[in-house]
Amino acid sequence: MPCVRLLLTGFMGAGKTTVGERLAARLGCPFVDLDREVEEAAGQGVAEIFAAHGEARFRELERRALEAALAAPEVVVATGGGTLTLPDNLELVAGRGGLVVWLHVPFPVIVARLGGVDRPDRPLFRSETEAFALYHRRLEAYRRADLRVDVDAAATPEEVVGRILLQLPRRQPCAT
Repeated sequence: MPCVRLLLTGFMGAGKTTVGERLAARLGCPFVDLDREVEEAAGQGVAEIFAAHGEARFRELERRALEAALAAPEVVVATGGGTLTLPDNLELVAGRGGLVVWLHVPFPVIVARLGGVDRPDRPLFRSETEAFALYHRRLEAYRRADLRVDVDAAATPEEVVGRILLQLPRRQPCAT
């Protein structure tokens, strides 16, 4: 693989941002967090965007951020939990040579990481029952990832980065 465009996917609380930052540093690539990019573009937090404009507007801003991130020849992207469940986004990623890595975290570990339900910063995690249903609906999309990395409660971010690196195809630096 001459260049790398890695996209981390998985449910909220999977560790995409934390792992993505460390992975990008190890690979010497830029790091992009789509939620941060959306917040910066909108001048509002994710929860405020959902409340004021709805999920459709959030997804529109997220798509723009994804397109911008994929313009880089090498990048590690922490996607939102629903980003790659949308067929148009998957097509965009495939067309740009993106490699999708699923951070597979069991639902009970996610609940523990997020500290319970009804967090104001997590608009789709209002009740554990609804979040569990969403988790299961998204599993089909997550399973389409190019690579799967199982993450248990004891795994450190550095261990997860190591697991990803072990699965990556050999790569050569991109010409600048």
